[in-house]
Amino acid sequence: MSRLLRVELRRLWARQVTRWACVGVLVLVALSGAATYLSAPPPSDREVADAQEMFAADQEQWEKDGEQQVADCEAGAEDEGATPEEWGCDQMAPRLDWYLPPTQTFVPDPAQNEILYGEPEVNAQDDATRAAVADIQASVWSGWSGLASLDDLAVLLLLVALVVGVSFVTAEMNSGSLGMWLTFEPRRQRVYWSKAVAAAVGTVPLVLVGFALLVGASYAVYASYGTLGEVTGAVWLEVAAFTGRLVAAGAVLAALGVALGTLFKHAAAAVGLVGVVAWVCVAFAYSFGDVQRWLPTTALSAWLQGGVVFQTERCTPSADGVFECVPVDHVVTTAQGGLTVAALAVVVTLLAVLVFRRRDVS
Repeated sequence: MSRLLRVELRRLWARQVTRWACVGVLVLVALSGAATYLSAPPPSDREVADAQEMFAADQEQWEKDGEQQVADCEAGAEDEGATPEEWGCDQMAPRLDWYLPPTQTFVPDPAQNEILYGEPEVNAQDDATRAAVADIQASVWSGWSGLASLDDLAVLLLLVALVVGVSFVTAEMNSGSLGMWLTFEPRRQRVYWSKAVAAAVGTVPLVLVGFALLVGASYAVYASYGTLGEVTGAVWLEVAAFTGRLVAAGAVLAALGVALGTLFKHAAAAVGLVGVVAWVCVAFAYSFGDVQRWLPTTALSAWLQGGVVFQTERCTPSADGVFECVPVDHVVTTAQGGLTVAALAVVVTLLAVLVFRRRDVS
């Protein structure tokens, strides 16, 4: 088996698709760095001066009639049966950061996220879920930041690993080289597993180096702007943990690609199926209700990001008999997401092994 694995690894890295995948990863890193450089500069001196001027004017006006504005706000809240805090009556005083363009940082800035999105709301059915949702919302992979934008790009690295795995089998099937190979090594099960393991192991450098370059390019851009934020040891531990989970997911998806290539025999059909499934899961996720927990996209996001939140609707009749619906938060943990992805890969792989043992590969 080890001899077959070494041979398959050499064949994997000798293929043009693998080399083009390396080029694609480098292009992705370059485009990501350029986009970050263009979209993440801090406010210019002119913008800061304009903001200070507007703030000073509003501050002067606030000193004149601020108390009356607060009183009117509190009266309006009382009339509607709400508290002044719920209406934001205690946050009406002008603040300079309201007048400045938002500044994206490498690490999420809670103050900046509050300005952009407001105070995060949690509507869960128990305290444990509420605490888990709050932890996920406070993660470095949530909010508006350089790191949070990298998890979407990381999915593209997984797609590269999947495509490499698919093409590793389909190209040999369509060219007839796989049938020739089986005349030298007729034990089909050994051949299949050597290809699956070679795809899983061989794509690790693509995913690992690709994500390291993405993080490094993003860090360099924000460092040049002086907008890194609070980069602590805990942040780098989160990045390292994410990288480990990403590499594991890449290996699983590469092996899954081999299975799909075996089942469909054509790369376009296998990759197209993955694209359709992903689109349906993303576009219609909310309509699936509680089933969202088992969707492949939800599971993969939960595995990568250390947990993910999805919402369903809870509808209850009000006093006048009208149903009122509110969103309810649910959590998929890292372990649940990883097990779901692994179970899907195992099922598809076992089916592919059975097909490969019995079907003509020519």
